[in-house]
Amino acid sequence: MKFNFKKISAIGASLLLTGLTMGVAAAASYPEPFVSGGVADVAIVYGSGAYALDGIPAKSIQDELATHVSGSLVASGENVYQFEKTSTKLHLGDHYVNITTTLDDDSDELPVLLAAGKFIDNDKDEFDYTQKIVMGALGQLTMFDDNDYKADTPTVGFRIPASQNILTYTLTFSDTPLMSDLPTSNLPLMGKNYYVLSNTTTTLTLLDSAETAILSEGETATIDGKVVSIEYIGSTEVKLNIDGETTASLAEAQTQKLKEGSYIGIKDILYNAVQGADNKVEFSIGSGKLKLTDGGSADVQINDNSVSGVVADFSLSGDTLTSINITWSAEDDSFVTDDSDLTMPGFEIVKLSYGGLTYPTEEVIEVQQGGTTYATLNDFPLKDGVKDIDFLYGDSTSFTALGKDASNVFVTDANKDGNITFDKDTDAYFVVSWTDTKDAESYLMKANGFTTDSSSIDRVDIEYWSDGAWVKKKASAKATDTLTIGSIGLTLGAVSNSGNSVEIWNSSANTATSITSFNTLYSKEGMTLYLPWVNSTATNITNTTTYSTAALACAALGLHSGVGEIFTGTLAYNSSTLSVSTTACATSWTLNTIEEDRTGAKYSGDAINLTLGWDSSTTAEVEVSDVVGEEVTFAEIGSTKVERSFMYSALATEILWNKPSTGQKSVKLIYHGDEVAGDAYISSADATMAAGEIGTVLYTDAETASYKEKNVIVVGGSCINAAAAALVGGRLCEGAWTTATGVGSGQYIIKGYATSSITSKFALLVAGYNAADTVNAATYLRTQNPDLSAQFIGPQ
Repeated sequence: MKFNFKKISAIGASLLLTGLTMGVAAAASYPEPFVSGGVADVAIVYGSGAYALDGIPAKSIQDELATHVSGSLVASGENVYQFEKTSTKLHLGDHYVNITTTLDDDSDELPVLLAAGKFIDNDKDEFDYTQKIVMGALGQLTMFDDNDYKADTPTVGFRIPASQNILTYTLTFSDTPLMSDLPTSNLPLMGKNYYVLSNTTTTLTLLDSAETAILSEGETATIDGKVVSIEYIGSTEVKLNIDGETTASLAEAQTQKLKEGSYIGIKDILYNAVQGADNKVEFSIGSGKLKLTDGGSADVQINDNSVSGVVADFSLSGDTLTSINITWSAEDDSFVTDDSDLTMPGFEIVKLSYGGLTYPTEEVIEVQQGGTTYATLNDFPLKDGVKDIDFLYGDSTSFTALGKDASNVFVTDANKDGNITFDKDTDAYFVVSWTDTKDAESYLMKANGFTTDSSSIDRVDIEYWSDGAWVKKKASAKATDTLTIGSIGLTLGAVSNSGNSVEIWNSSANTATSITSFNTLYSKEGMTLYLPWVNSTATNITNTTTYSTAALACAALGLHSGVGEIFTGTLAYNSSTLSVSTTACATSWTLNTIEEDRTGAKYSGDAINLTLGWDSSTTAEVEVSDVVGEEVTFAEIGSTKVERSFMYSALATEILWNKPSTGQKSVKLIYHGDEVAGDAYISSADATMAAGEIGTVLYTDAETASYKEKNVIVVGGSCINAAAAALVGGRLCEGAWTTATGVGSGQYIIKGYATSSITSKFALLVAGYNAADTVNAATYLRTQNPDLSAQFIGPQ
């Protein structure tokens, strides 16, 4: 059986998406972003006509990247179970037991490894048995930062604390065999037969590898590489010669350890006293002695050495055996990650594996400083393209209004059924959004081109942002005209050419399943952001209510019915003792963002609150000063000053908080738009990973349309590769190349470009001074997994 087995780096793929500003490739290393989450997003570009030179190292990079692409977990028979059900995925923050507590031979739960069957004791009596595994309660899929695993590397996977139960295996007999009848039988445990060497009332000694044969007197046989013959055979005992070593006289069910460490066990003596009869012995030779001790406290022993964390417990009914429990607990802190499986020690039969998180898609919502005094949503992913949205500004002390500045105002409105007035002289744009709680869309719009026609009717063009440009949605519109954009209907109110202003109304009343608003923003994949809005309604203050100074300030910022409110209205007092400073504005404001839930219902998931504040510069600058709502403590990625966290939710939003030593803090939310599944497995220990397929990723520099929207690896220098020339500033050869790059004869460069003219995503230059040097560059990239945040010139 094969299961999709995704691979994802310990560091989020998201750092290298479009619009990266965290230092080219902060904290990310090859093969990301070219393969992330097991999915390839890459074009490898070499110079036209230069395949014989640079196509070969380009192909070598392609072949290496293919090893990181999603493949299949393959095991013999049906010995693989993924912790997932048709309607229930394993989410970040979930435990194994959220999917299933007990595994047995049901059709989807290790039907071979845990198959029911019949046990035959040494008296040839048959006993029905069943097998099961019960998962420990603390196997949780989390993000952890543990130097015992990897230093300064916040990682997604399973961290099981020392001494905690991982799983318990149980073999149960429906009819109970005598303990004394177990020796020389084959005892089934986890899909494997163990030869029972001996027993006491509290112990079982097994061989994990044994070969059985029947040997006639006077013959020799080679068993397990050893030459065996019968020295003596009688009705009750036998002596065997094994590679020149003669055993003691052994009766049925007796065993002996040989000098070289193997064990011999006598299963049956087939003796006939009639002269000339064919006397035979059935015996087993095996190795790998396991000793199970009843009580649940003594470690299992292998070849007389204790296996820490694995203990046995027998259920006995008199002198018969009802069940055997084998409990596996973590000896030390143990980890199951995308590059670290965990196999049950001693038995080496069952293992836990993790293939990473399977992301349906990714988009980046970045909140950062747009300028000294204003905050922006950088390259915000709208339905019709990305756009910077400047949404809040202040005076280096307080936040005072919306947008970039007084000449570039972001217009919003408090009322969902209300209207906005757009003034071209001061306003930059407005947002209008719609949702039926399952689907949602947002449009960034503005009014432009105010005119007065020959009939003295004032008219205006209504535009919206689409694919990198402002596009007219309705040209030369007049008051009372209507327009439709997506699922939204709008009506124009008063249009003033002289005032460069227009009123824009929601055309229809909102219902529970059709909501239009001017204060909510939905990302393309469905994240909800509640925008600030200006409350200009007069507020009466009485002496019966206590208000903080900030709540009464000229720009009181807080949450109002789930929507951020900036108060600029008139304050009326009726208490002579109430003293309020109307010039001290609030110094912070919280941007409230909410995920969808697992069904896709808008604003029904977990919330992440981003606090906008001011840094400690001499002239304070805006920054993201706090993040509230994250469900795991932020941990720094290496020494990058970028801290990582996640939401433990069905959508597993990743949070990257950039906290540079100098400069302003910013946040990226990596939103996935749909349910994110953790690929966790329990399987036989022989399960292996089959390679995936990467598809066509090799292109010449002339095939620009094929790679302009992919992450690009440019192989070869600027003299023969136009893509490289675009990165370094021209078709530079020899000395000019060295001057521009610092790369001379015998050297190569690996350098990342967050922005470039050749792609909308990340570009990486892998090039040497000559063709041989480029081969060395490709080799270094493939074998050393370099940090792409730093330029590397080699060899060093």
